[in-house]
Amino acid sequence: MDTTKPASHREPVALPVGLEDTTGQLMRDAEVRAVTGGDELFIGLSPEYNKHGNDLVYKTLLLSRCVTRIGEKSVITLTDIRKLHAKDVRVLEQAIYRLTYGEDAVPEQNDGPSG
Repeated sequence: MDTTKPASHREPVALPVGLEDTTGQLMRDAEVRAVTGGDELFIGLSPEYNKHGNDLVYKTLLLSRCVTRIGEKSVITLTDIRKLHAKDVRVLEQAIYRLTYGEDAVPEQNDGPSG
């Protein structure tokens, strides 16, 4: 019998850079959730992905679905994701992969922008 604790479906994330809110304050705390089949279907059917089916578009759409909160903001849009610093994007992606596929499936970090 497997006695390991099931993985959480949500995880708090500390953003290294942060997203500026409407008052100019940096929001540096976020929350993500695991990827669902509905997320994959949404991305596969989205006009953005079908027009430009590349990894960057996929990741941007995925983050817009799986980031559930940044600061007090709980409705996250593509515009919000596009405003994030690359370091924040990387941290959010890693948390989503860990929640969805487990620690062993998290891609190794590279120092370059494409890593």
